[in-house]
Amino acid sequence: DEALCHRLLDRAVDAGVNLIDTAEQYPIPSDAALGKPEGYTEAILGSWLAKGGAGRRGKVVLASKITGGRNINRRSLRADLDGTLRRLGTDYLDVFLLHWPARYTPQSNWGQSLTYHRENEGLPWGRDL
Repeated sequence: DEALCHRLLDRAVDAGVNLIDTAEQYPIPSDAALGKPEGYTEAILGSWLAKGGAGRRGKVVLASKITGGRNINRRSLRADLDGTLRRLGTDYLDVFLLHWPARYTPQSNWGQSLTYHRENEGLPWGRDL
């Protein structure tokens, strides 16, 4: 229930919580037929952020995750991040994590598919601190 989620988020932030962690795949289990597709949790957070005006985004540290596994490459990173930013209604994330790395194949994702240089690719998203 989106309204309940908004009330819980308001209550958490009022109590001093400032880190909100989500993922593109939430809710678990997702079910598009029931109106809860993957990304629905990010969409609820996005509507909550929008409802709070421009100042709300700056009050929280926002983290999300790409699903991971063997499907990580430059294209999937960009597409998944763009989808996350769109659902959240923001132009940056504070933390973007790999949710399910290929744990049992050392270095399978690192050093190749996660190697990219935003400044060389002219990507429009991200924020330099």
